[in-house]
Amino acid sequence: MRTLPGYLCAAAVGALGTLLWLKQPVQREISNDFAITEIKRVAKAFAAEQVVAFNYKHTRSDVVSTARVSIFGKARAFAGFDLAKRLRVTVDQGKRRVSVELAQPEILGVDVFDQTYQYEKDWPWNRFSEEDRDAIARGLRRGVLQEAAAGPLFYEARESMKGFLNAMFAVYGYAVNVEFGGPEPAPPTKG
Repeated sequence: MRTLPGYLCAAAVGALGTLLWLKQPVQREISNDFAITEIKRVAKAFAAEQVVAFNYKHTRSDVVSTARVSIFGKARAFAGFDLAKRLRVTVDQGKRRVSVELAQPEILGVDVFDQTYQYEKDWPWNRFSEEDRDAIARGLRRGVLQEAAAGPLFYEARESMKGFLNAMFAVYGYAVNVEFGGPEPAPPTKG
């Protein structure tokens, strides 16, 4: 068996055995404190994202005339989990199971990009003031938040978190049950 095919066959069997050994989950016992620390460490950066296309219209009238603007564009809404609101972890060593309870996801941020303004009426004597611009920004943000909350963003955040936690603890040989407590997120009413 001291031939090249013999050496290649022995190397392949050795590599296959090593790969199978490395694929085994680590049978390490974990504690509640370890599980909580790991979730907090990695969940800070965890978020789901949704792109929302919008067409926002704003009108302001006074005695002289009416100023109108339409804003077309896109925004990214980011949803994540506030671990300070709810994070309960229970580790069952015997069943090798981790139970995690989190608060419902919420929108953590909005990034508006790719805006195009169309002024239908903006007379020289009836320009938009700073207050108008603030009201436009608030209304635009509120519309994006409502559109994102009505879409699949929260569902995707929950499903992604479940998959992520399952993958994270599978390395240690634990199955994970993830539940989300508290009321379902409602579309925001404030901008």
